[in-house]
Amino acid sequence: MLLVLSPVLLLSSPLLVLYTLARSARHVARRLVGGGGLAPLHDPAVARVKTLRTWTAAVVSLAVLAAYGSATDHLDDRISEHWATLFLTPWLLIATGPVVFAVLIRWAPPPRRRAMRAALRVPLREFGRFIGVLAVIAALFTGFFVVTPDEVSGLPGLLVFAVVVLGIPWALMVILFASVAVARTGFGAAAVHPAAPAVLTSVLVWELAALGGLPGGPSPLAWLLLVGGPATVTAIAWWEVVRLRSRYGVRLRG
Repeated sequence: MLLVLSPVLLLSSPLLVLYTLARSARHVARRLVGGGGLAPLHDPAVARVKTLRTWTAAVVSLAVLAAYGSATDHLDDRISEHWATLFLTPWLLIATGPVVFAVLIRWAPPPRRRAMRAALRVPLREFGRFIGVLAVIAALFTGFFVVTPDEVSGLPGLLVFAVVVLGIPWALMVILFASVAVARTGFGAAAVHPAAPAVLTSVLVWELAALGGLPGGPSPLAWLLLVGGPATVTAIAWWEVVRLRSRYGVRLRG
């Protein structure tokens, strides 16, 4: 029985280690950049429309694939686009967020501005944590090339090397989950203004579209897809802003 289970254990052990690292990384990422405990106000109707928009975009992509592209090319493009969007979003937020915050604070009545400026501590704190994770990754990669098995001796050295080897995928998972959280919360933008995440989303989609360039297919269709995607996201975002005002009394200038 033990002989039968041994290959199964050998094969499942790396998966178990990766699963454990992923759970730990996800937990740490949520604590680091989880929105400062303040999430955007949840509107079920807006959430349903966002889900419908996501599925519609997927169906349109499949239709374009069936008409003009190969499965391999489309899959490669989609994977590359997804990862590029994921890792570009935090940096675009870092560049765009201060402008959006400055406009929202400038629009607010004078009595509200001081509180909004004080709330900027939440995005700044989460940004600092995000940069800290990047510094940890850089340190681990440096340690991986400096501390090699040939240069360590004894149990302490091997333990250090094991920590470095396991720390690299763990830190990469942290930055992956942190990037997803940042894309959702905008470094805790809701702490400054409840409508800030929607405004940031509408700005970011156009920036990502400009950086991504034209998709595949005939030129008129490519331009329609390039403009249509960000336009629908922007429309939903601004509808969300309108509903924040009508349902919760949240105004962009309030």
